[in-house]
Amino acid sequence: MKQIVLIVHLILIAMGTGMSFSNLVNMRLSRSQTGDIAKGLQLQRRAIARAGDVVIACIWISGIALVFLVSAQGGSVSSPAFHAKLAFVVLLTACHGLARMTAGQLARKPDAALRSRLEWLIGGVWVSAMIAIGLAVVAFGY
Repeated sequence: MKQIVLIVHLILIAMGTGMSFSNLVNMRLSRSQTGDIAKGLQLQRRAIARAGDVVIACIWISGIALVFLVSAQGGSVSSPAFHAKLAFVVLLTACHGLARMTAGQLARKPDAALRSRLEWLIGGVWVSAMIAIGLAVVAFGY
């Protein structure tokens, strides 16, 4: 059971990585677009962000389930890699939440500074997810 939950957890983090990278590319592409294309890209970003909400919630759920399964089997989750992975998942979640709030502000008031901040936050989600997946592999000994 641990192996299945671990694989699900790793796939979810990989999905978060891919979705955040897709959103970052979308942000860069939409800078030069106007009209219907810009509106379509904005709609795509919203859909990716909403799906990201679900993926991040599932990352937390599968991670908590994995901790309980490892503990139930007599294993330990107190390794430095586990704590680092947990820190990067917290960072991933914080960057995602701040990006969602910044996107809401940007929708109400278009501003180049907000757009730049949003790109940095989405990049933070991407990098945090990439590091977290590597640390998850090390922490749970796959």
